[in-house]
Amino acid sequence: MDGEVVVEELGQSANAVPVVVGRGARTARAADVVLDAVVGALAAWTVVFHLARLAGMPRDGALALWLVVLAVVALMVRDGRLGFPSVPPAGTSGSIGPVAVLASLVVAAGLAWLDIDGLWWPLAWVAVVAVLGLALRAVWKGGASRHLTDRTAMGATTGFGALAVLVLAVLAAVLSLVMVRPDQDDVFVVNRSAYVEVHSGAFPERDTIFSDEVLPVERPAVLPTAIEPLVGTLAARLPGNSAALSHLGLAPLIAALGVLATWRLLRALGMRAPVLATWAGTLFLVLDGSMHGSFGNFFAGRSWQGKAVFLMLIVPTLWHHGQALGRNGSKRHLLIGGAGILAGLGLTSSAAFIGPSVLVAAATATALDAGRPRRIGRALLASIPTLLAGFYGLIAEPQYLDDVAGGVGQVLAAIDIGRLLDSGTEPVAMVRFVFGQGPAAVVGIAAALTAWAVVRDRGARLVLLAGPAVVMGFYMAPGAFDVLDTVGSADAVVWRSMWIMPVPAMVGLVLAAPRAGIRAAQVVVPVAVLAGLLVVGTPIVSTQNRGVEMVWPPSLDLPRPEQDSARRLVEMVGSGLVAGPEDVNFAVSVLSAEVRSVNPRTSYLKGRHVGPDFLADERQALTRALDTGTLDFGDAIVGRALEGLEPDALCQRSPAPSSEVADLITIHGYDQVGSDRTCTFWMKAQ
Repeated sequence: MDGEVVVEELGQSANAVPVVVGRGARTARAADVVLDAVVGALAAWTVVFHLARLAGMPRDGALALWLVVLAVVALMVRDGRLGFPSVPPAGTSGSIGPVAVLASLVVAAGLAWLDIDGLWWPLAWVAVVAVLGLALRAVWKGGASRHLTDRTAMGATTGFGALAVLVLAVLAAVLSLVMVRPDQDDVFVVNRSAYVEVHSGAFPERDTIFSDEVLPVERPAVLPTAIEPLVGTLAARLPGNSAALSHLGLAPLIAALGVLATWRLLRALGMRAPVLATWAGTLFLVLDGSMHGSFGNFFAGRSWQGKAVFLMLIVPTLWHHGQALGRNGSKRHLLIGGAGILAGLGLTSSAAFIGPSVLVAAATATALDAGRPRRIGRALLASIPTLLAGFYGLIAEPQYLDDVAGGVGQVLAAIDIGRLLDSGTEPVAMVRFVFGQGPAAVVGIAAALTAWAVVRDRGARLVLLAGPAVVMGFYMAPGAFDVLDTVGSADAVVWRSMWIMPVPAMVGLVLAAPRAGIRAAQVVVPVAVLAGLLVVGTPIVSTQNRGVEMVWPPSLDLPRPEQDSARRLVEMVGSGLVAGPEDVNFAVSVLSAEVRSVNPRTSYLKGRHVGPDFLADERQALTRALDTGTLDFGDAIVGRALEGLEPDALCQRSPAPSSEVADLITIHGYDQVGSDRTCTFWMKAQ
């Protein structure tokens, strides 16, 4: 037996059958409740945040309102008005032949190795769609499934298995703490949290990196995300600061919850060894560090950022509740699926197209399997907030709305089929940006295309086919990425369409699947494949992965030792402007919203916030001079930077190759005030 057991009534009829539910099942259910509670809390905050923006509500007022909403929802759950559903049923349907699987493997190999671009892509896309159609036909011919019950599926979770997953979740959290992989997106992300932390008024609507809400914000005029203000709001009431709460609090929490979310999805899909599959899928993430946009690099190395929270927590949650909604039409699944959509909008602008794609695809797959196509409408209903977010993105910048309308008119007036087929944004390049190229890429791509073949339930097979069907059949269609770019300026994020597929779960499914006649295959295959991936791939903890460091005690995910110099600059100035090498500037902008740096990220020196008085070229020249110790851009432009920007303190990387930069700094009225192992510090003479 599995420790202490409880007896529950299966079903709600008079003929309900008592079922023994062990410790493992209760642990699984508790984990599911935690996942849904976190998603619900994020959704509630997203709504409260935008209400606060509209009403001009101060930070602490928004926090109080959010806590009241959470308390009301908690009471409703306790009183039974709402509920957290258990794992949906999984059953068995007929077997499938090898043809569709082999064809899918051929497609995976082609996407991983071949440079299919230009006018070759439409031909390749037709082949990919044909293979997906072949797989769909094979699945449908397998027949409907004979379903198990919810409680029977839950009862299959052993106490040891649940403990193994909890251990894995803890290990993931620890990895996020000891792994330092600085990411310059924090210049915007964590700086916004830091600003909210020290400003108790209304939430910021404009730039906080270079000004005190004077300049326009650096990013496009889309619906603002809510996660950064939440972190800043909590940091104002908790020990530490926003950077610490992000890197040392939110990051390990999301890394652990990501493991639990994958485990739940695997159980829901009827995986016969969900614990082993969860371990295999998570280890794949640890070894998936070859590309900056890989799933692995959003797992532990960036898990505090909203887009990583969305990928690791919200996407598997939407797959889970979407497929359950299609199976049984439950309003509870609809409610939590809708909460996932709202939570996603508070995490990343990409949720506007990824969220509904996942929820509708999952619900469609199981609704068609159950013969209840009307349930698809419920998933569409839950996706309405994304349409509102997209409309906001258009009206927030009226001139852009005019551009889109004009562009649509031009497209209707003259459709260039050749240009449409010869994609400007190459679909295969988007695949490479996430999966890479070569043997290491085969594992992820092949798993995404064949995971449907290793589960027994027809509904689950359709769910696993729905992901690649949406990505490769719709988003990767010739010209589709170009259309998205025209309508929504999505060229920088269309690669995230790969996130629609729950790749960690898919890899776990394929690696840990039983093989007929080979009893040890469930252990041997994942060990062999992951060992091979270790040899040919790049682990996320490797120094080849953007110079990752493993540290103890845990440290902020900022450049080392530059973050120490940044702290000293912040202490020297208190409130004002500083300049130094870009890594030091980066750390300053993350650590403080009251001390600003001239150039925390070079890519932010252009955009709609940049005007003649911004002195973008001067900022770049000064940063370069302080980093290299040479006047590569000439002394005149560096002098203009010192005179026009008037930074209060400077950090010149030491040792400098010559004294030319130091001499120029002295001429412009700065005194040397000390040094550390990175910088020589200068203060403006009083």
